[in-house]
Amino acid sequence: MGIFFKNNISVCDARIVCHALLQVTIPTTVPVLAMLGGSLTLPCLVSLTHPPPSPPTNGRHAVLSVPRVKWSVLRHGQETEILVARGDRVRVNEVYKDRASLLNYAFSPADLTLRLQSLRQNDTGFYRCEVQQGLEDADDVVLVKVKGVVFHYRDASSRYAFTFERATVACEEIGAEIASPEQLLAAYHSGYEQCDAGWLSDQSVRYPIQMPREGCFGDMDGMPGVRNYGLLDHDELYDVYCYVENIQGEVFHGSAPERFTFWEAKAYCVSHGAELATTAQLYAAWNDGLNHCSPGWLADGSVRYPIVTPRERCGGGEPGVKTIYQYSNQTGFPDILSQHDVYCFKMLNLKCLIPSFKIHLVVN
Repeated sequence: MGIFFKNNISVCDARIVCHALLQVTIPTTVPVLAMLGGSLTLPCLVSLTHPPPSPPTNGRHAVLSVPRVKWSVLRHGQETEILVARGDRVRVNEVYKDRASLLNYAFSPADLTLRLQSLRQNDTGFYRCEVQQGLEDADDVVLVKVKGVVFHYRDASSRYAFTFERATVACEEIGAEIASPEQLLAAYHSGYEQCDAGWLSDQSVRYPIQMPREGCFGDMDGMPGVRNYGLLDHDELYDVYCYVENIQGEVFHGSAPERFTFWEAKAYCVSHGAELATTAQLYAAWNDGLNHCSPGWLADGSVRYPIVTPRERCGGGEPGVKTIYQYSNQTGFPDILSQHDVYCFKMLNLKCLIPSFKIHLVVN
């Protein structure tokens, strides 16, 4: 029987005493779930072949003894360096400047814990902690998923119809909460754009713009960024930006040859042991990969569809949750007697969430 090492994979014969001279471990549950706009702390511990030399030590032995540390992330088959450290020098990739740091490295060279702040949706990926010391190297990898999505929401009647209080309630009614300025900024850095001013949780009104154009300049003087109207009187009227983090269930698409009116759609979901999905649930499902080019009813009477893979016949060249409006100025939900598909939501069976644990042995 052999022994399987997570790092520096080694299979040893039972007659031989063996161990990895250099071991790197990320002691955490997988996958690691982090939240949009929040912070991520990834522990990484290293057992060094031999301790680093004291500062006065010189020569080849000193060079070989000082470990080289690297954190990187793998997304869509491409690896991006986050930071590299050796001795007391830490170099952070410009892309991660002011966001990434080694939390305890200055006090303990064996503690390579990564701290990543202001998380973006595109921070999701496989994170690698790698150490090289002399001729030895070892690494460990963990999957990180950044959860949460910010989305624009408009009243069924018209554009800019929410007071601050009504905006807060509107997000709650569709299964979300009003977004914070930090969450909207993180969404902007993830590529989000919306040329509609909306309330945020601090009673400010803002909107994110990637490509400045007439009507969307705001206060940024032609530069991309989050436009900010500042803190406004709570009785002024705007749209709202909502935030949803996670849903304990599944959103699924339903269809029929003649499609459904709103009430028929509701009955269809009930007949399948579900209910009409909320707008927030559809956005969360889209953020988790739901992709359907079929407009469907939702619980608030809106008709929308989630597009992960953009194509012209499915709402244009950008991913996102597309909305069908009644009027050409992008206002008004469809008539409840109009016919569309449907998106239903079904709660997870909690019994299915009980984890199981297995021990894997490599047998020779």
